[in-house]
Amino acid sequence: MTERPNVVLLVVDSLRADALSCYDGAFGVETPHFDSVAEAGVVFENAFTTGPFTPPAHGSLFSGQYPSQTGFQGPWPSMPADVPLLAESFADAGYHTYGIPGPAKMASPVGLARGFDDYYEVHEEMAERPSLRYVWQLLTDPLIRRDFLRLFVEGNDYFTRMKFDLLRRLADAPEPFFAMANVTTVHAPYDPPRPYKQAATPDLSRPRLPILEEFVEGSVSFDREGVREDRLLEAADGGTYKSGVGLRYFDDREFLDDAEFDVLRTWYGAALAFLDDVFGEFLAWLDREGLRENTVLVVTADHGEAFGEHGALEHAHFLYDEITHVPLVISGPGVPVGERRTDLVSLVDVYPTLCDLAGIDPPDTVAGRSVFGGEERDAVFMEEAVRPVDDVPDLPDVSEHAIHEFEVGRKSVRTDEYRYELRSDGEERLYALPGETLVEDPDPSVVDSLRERLLDALSPEFSEERDADAADYSPGVRRNLRDLGYL
Repeated sequence: MTERPNVVLLVVDSLRADALSCYDGAFGVETPHFDSVAEAGVVFENAFTTGPFTPPAHGSLFSGQYPSQTGFQGPWPSMPADVPLLAESFADAGYHTYGIPGPAKMASPVGLARGFDDYYEVHEEMAERPSLRYVWQLLTDPLIRRDFLRLFVEGNDYFTRMKFDLLRRLADAPEPFFAMANVTTVHAPYDPPRPYKQAATPDLSRPRLPILEEFVEGSVSFDREGVREDRLLEAADGGTYKSGVGLRYFDDREFLDDAEFDVLRTWYGAALAFLDDVFGEFLAWLDREGLRENTVLVVTADHGEAFGEHGALEHAHFLYDEITHVPLVISGPGVPVGERRTDLVSLVDVYPTLCDLAGIDPPDTVAGRSVFGGEERDAVFMEEAVRPVDDVPDLPDVSEHAIHEFEVGRKSVRTDEYRYELRSDGEERLYALPGETLVEDPDPSVVDSLRERLLDALSPEFSEERDADAADYSPGVRRNLRDLGYL
């Protein structure tokens, strides 16, 4: 055992807080292994992201600052070289640092790899199927070979098992170590491994061999009364970005109905059940290796996921609770056992909290505070830059109102009573909590007070997001973006 604790930060991309059974279990699945971390540590019931999709949220996790402070906003931002990052603080303190990013939006060119001794970008390593490079990996690397065989038996798991296999390499790493892994298991497409998906929806028809689904168009069908198969499969495919299904639903709430949302939520829950099982195997490995006792475990998400609430699908664009409320569970040395806290917490607090638990001084640039430092928040802040939708390949025929709502920038402050939103079109909105009901005739003093707090924390300027030309990035990055529905 080392004097300083090891740290494992697990970021579950697109995981809503209420999906875990240690929160509300709102998706009908039990998550006993995630719950075991909660029982051994602290559950933060009111943790919120700083931005509604991967880059700004991870920018805040890694920098301890808000997106408008670093300028790290938009699908392909660049982290300024002078912004200290979490992995750098741990590396400077003598930790071995190990990163396994999730989607290609965390690819090393955006600057988030700084400070990691090893940054294993799975989307690059696995991109060249079936190239000679991949065949060589298949023959020589047991992790690659195991993943390939699972693809035939269970179907695609979006590298979930492989990433936890990679974390097991920490057994050979010098201690103390800091490891960060992002898993996209519950991120759209909502396509959990075959045994889990079939058990959740036995009325799903698919080929006997999973690999055929990759190459045989129309090989998957779904026969349930009241479910429109074409719309269900399009929504499940993660089409919000590449086909504009999110715009179509926002403009026409009959585009998807309750029956279709029931299936989407079921598949999301099945993916989470699979992830919980794999996470349980990882926890058992930590115990066998004698690492668990001296390891701080952090489970969180970069953002949540919408299933029709407020007219939204998936994530990005909006700052409603279903997209911004994330889980935060911490256990390990120096962490109280069996506590549940209801105070507000932000992702900018993760950096100083981990430094606190490891005995490291965080840089002065950090805007957050340690959640174990004795000072509680009464507000959290979040923002989304102006986001033009003209990059949608086949922009659907929708109203100007829908397009405007998807493009407008938003900044928000959330307390226990209200969520105030300032928009790039000059409009201000006040929502009453819980439920985020729009207040039609708000008290001016409440609005003034919240606006002042917001502008004290965030820049008043709205930047414009820009999708980079996909041709500028590697084949692995482009493949991963296509798999996740971004291209």
